[in-house]
Amino acid sequence: MAVKQGDLITVVYENKEFEAVVIDPDGLGPGLPSVGFGFNMAARYIGIPQQTLTNRVTQIEGEKWLKTPGGKAFRVTQIFAEDNNTYTVIEASDWFDLSLDMLLNPGKTRKPTRENISEFVRWFAVKGFYSEAFVALRGTYSQKDSRATTRWLSQRESGKAARKTYTDLLSDLGVHNTTYGKLTNRIYEGLFGLQAEEMKSRWLLMAGDPKIARNYISEERGIEAVKYCEDMVVRMYVDSLEEAHREAIALTVRKFKLNPLSNL
Repeated sequence: MAVKQGDLITVVYENKEFEAVVIDPDGLGPGLPSVGFGFNMAARYIGIPQQTLTNRVTQIEGEKWLKTPGGKAFRVTQIFAEDNNTYTVIEASDWFDLSLDMLLNPGKTRKPTRENISEFVRWFAVKGFYSEAFVALRGTYSQKDSRATTRWLSQRESGKAARKTYTDLLSDLGVHNTTYGKLTNRIYEGLFGLQAEEMKSRWLLMAGDPKIARNYISEERGIEAVKYCEDMVVRMYVDSLEEAHREAIALTVRKFKLNPLSNL
């Protein structure tokens, strides 16, 4: 069945589901359609309010364009789709350019929106970079590799949320910023027997170092353990940070079956 302008497709990319519209059946070459999505998708996944985008649409030489605070313009296409609705669409790659421009030239764009845009761009950039890196290293990039990278990215993002809760506790207790690193090392030493920077360096070596091959824990699993431990510190704190760290570390070692003394 031939692809035609206005066809509606659902593009599932990692944990994101985009409702896309075919703009040009041969937009990327013969038989390779270009697709775009509307302002509602941008509001959902990029974080730019739909009304903000609508307000930036202007007429230039009889065509509609969306102008960013930095002065760049991106073509807006009105497409009558197969469901008998008309969609206001911007081509997919233009959304990335538009997002980058709004980060570089935010104008009155609010900080929460900028953070959402940054995360949208970062997610796809990291995925794209690792796909190219795996091809360069191994010659292939499989669906299994893609899923593994997604799990790693998701774990890192959930870890950032837990980290903020942990650092919020330290801030509320009046802990000086210079002490944060010492407490981070306290957790890493308790879980892995190594300070944070040394453990991160060993993760870069993967299992190639015979000193850690016997007790190897992947970076993905290690970050999960650190996140869990920090969360436990927040939950267990009553009136002593030292006690909360000690108990949280003991529980995390048990949960993740760690053997920190063997790494010393």
